[in-house]
This record gives sequence, structure tokens and C-alpha cells, in this order.
Amino acid sequence: MYLIDKPKYQYIFWLQKKLYYIFFSFIFLPYVKVINIPTDTQPYALLLAMCLFFVFKIKFNKYNLVLFFLLIYATLIFLIDTKSLNSIRSLLNYFTLFFVSYATYKIFKTEKINAEKFFSVIFFIWFIVSFMQVIYDPHFLTFLISNPRTTPDRGITGLAPEPTHLGMMFIFFILFALSLDGFKYKNIVIGISALSILFFAKSAMAALFLSFMFVLYVITHVRLKFIMYFIFGVGVFINIVSILDGTRLQHVLSLLWDDPTQLLMLDASVNDRFFHIFFSLKGLYDNYLLPNGFNAWLPYVSTQLIEYKDFVIIEWFSLSGRVMSGYGAALFELGIFFLAVPLLITFSLIKIYPTKINKVVFFSLFINSIMFSAIPIAYPPFAFYLGYLNYKASVSK
Repeated sequence: MYLIDKPKYQYIFWLQKKLYYIFFSFIFLPYVKVINIPTDTQPYALLLAMCLFFVFKIKFNKYNLVLFFLLIYATLIFLIDTKSLNSIRSLLNYFTLFFVSYATYKIFKTEKINAEKFFSVIFFIWFIVSFMQVIYDPHFLTFLISNPRTTPDRGITGLAPEPTHLGMMFIFFILFALSLDGFKYKNIVIGISALSILFFAKSAMAALFLSFMFVLYVITHVRLKFIMYFIFGVGVFINIVSILDGTRLQHVLSLLWDDPTQLLMLDASVNDRFFHIFFSLKGLYDNYLLPNGFNAWLPYVSTQLIEYKDFVIIEWFSLSGRVMSGYGAALFELGIFFLAVPLLITFSLIKIYPTKINKVVFFSLFINSIMFSAIPIAYPPFAFYLGYLNYKASVSK
């Protein structure tokens, strides 16, 4: 009987591993379409995570419980709120946050996958497609994306719908390379990702995050060699900007260099993104830190645009019905209760690095800061990061 059952068990084990790798692929290829769904981020990681939820033995630790109760809380707000397409899409953010992070945590707990090998392969895929678009054809494999878009003064899109999304994916690659203990290709991934942001994506937003990450890393790891690296890095960065003459990235950085106070009024995209964050936080404050729900954004921001018309470039302000800020949208919709997520990240990091406060400060400040940008809460790599932190915290002594 044992000889008969063993091949069957091996086949099931093999099938499980393939399923886990497919799930992780959907997470790190969030814009690649299987069928033609007219949205930037595809739903396959969420759908597979919900299936895996019932495959695993359901057992929550305190970190899973926080996200689960946040999902229940968001669902209750949705049920008593007015129903709309925007409210459904907003609710799906919290489904993704819980289910993708939970499935990621459970998969890592099985210890059946090689995270470093997968990470190396998926990074190589992103890089090689971007590289081919630069040297061969800017439309190389863009048919895999539902709505790729760029302009002559911006970079290529890679496997993302626009250059900024490509740049943010490389930002997350750097974040994961730093998070993986003993990752032997760490410096290669970080170096290639930084160059890809500057020369492939040419995204001002991603470049600013890259600069912020570099400065924050130097501050939290202050040693003589890092100070020397910082000075060298600034010098290289200034020279790179001169090479990128005529691009939008060079335009934004020139504004920062000449007069940072004027950037908000001179660049429409920066103005738009800033006031989405500002109005979402102001909406939280005006509502006494209580939830505004999923349909209050447009009525609220319409009144604010009139009040702040001397500061907002109104003709460029995005009125899609949704907040262009991950944390900003969540705080506006769910109120102060959403602070459980950044606190969860911080407490996880404290457990992972109990004697390395510099790492806690670096990772916590960086991820919680960039999530105020236009990265949605439903961004699968962010949910993956939460699940990975949960796993590392659970195995830390």
C-alpha cells in the first residue's frame, strides 16, 4: 500500500508547489492579462488567494486577525453605504489585503517554495522585457497588458501599464531584496533596479522614492562608508540628471533643484497627487477621524476644490471618484481604524529585528511613506509584503 500511495503523494506535493508558484507569479505580474479585463491591476492573485484560503487549514494568528477584522469592518461599511462601482472596487482593496497576505503567509509556512529562486526569476523577467523594449521595440510584449500608455518624454512601460508603475515595481524589488536574509544577488538586483528606474521607466515619482530610500538608508545605517557612498551617489545622480535632458524626470528634478517650493504649482502631476493626499487626510480630520465610507470622496473633494482653488490646478485634478493615494483612501474610507495596518507592519518589524532598531525604522518609515502615494491598497506586492512580514515574525525567536 505504501508503494502505491507514495507516487500519489509526490504528485500532490508537486501540484501544490506549482500552484504556489503560479499564485506568486500573479502577484508579481499584476498587470498581465489572461482574459481581456479593462483594468490596470488584474484580479487573478485575489481570485487564487480566495481559493487557497479554503485549501489551507484556517487558523489565524493575531496578525491575520487584524486584517480579517479590518475586512469585516470594511464590508459592514459597504453594506450600509450606497452601492456603486467605485464602492465595489474600494471594498475589493481590503479583500486583496487580507486574502493575498494570508495565502502568502500560509505558503511560506509550508516551506515548500524557494523564495530566492522565484524572486530571481521574476526579477529577470521584468528586467529582460524592459531591456528589450529599450533596445529593440518599445511595444515588445505590451499586448499582454490591458492598456499600456506612455508619452515621448517618459520611459517604457515594461510589463506595466505606464512608466510610473514600472518604476514602482522596481522599487518593490529593491525592498524585497533588502528584506530577504542572505539573498546572494541582493546588490545586483538593487543596482539594476535603480538603473532601470532612471533609464528605463524615467519616472519622476519612482526616482523620488528611490532617492528617499537611499537617504533613509544612509540615515539609519550611519557609518563612514555609507556617508562616502551617499556623497558618491549624489554626484552620480546629478550627472545622470544631465544625461536625461528633455525628459519629464529631468523637468521635475530641475524644479526641485531650482525652487522646491514652486514644484507644487508648476507640475500638474505633483499638484494632483499632493492634493489627493492632503484632501483625504483633511477629510479624515473633518469627519472626526470616523469613516467617510466609499462614496463620499467626490462630494467632499468638490467643495474643497472651490475652497483651495488658488492652490490646486483644478483642470488637472483627477475626479475619477477614487482617491489617488493608498493609505489616504483607506484612512478617508475607514477612518482612524485603518492605522492598524501601518502599526501591524511596524510591530512585525520589531519582532523580526528586535535588536536592530535601524532596520525597523528604515523599513517601517519607507513602506508606510510610499503607500501614501498613488499605490492602491489592492497592489498585490504590498499584500505579499504584509504576508511575508507575518511569516518572518512568526518564525522569529
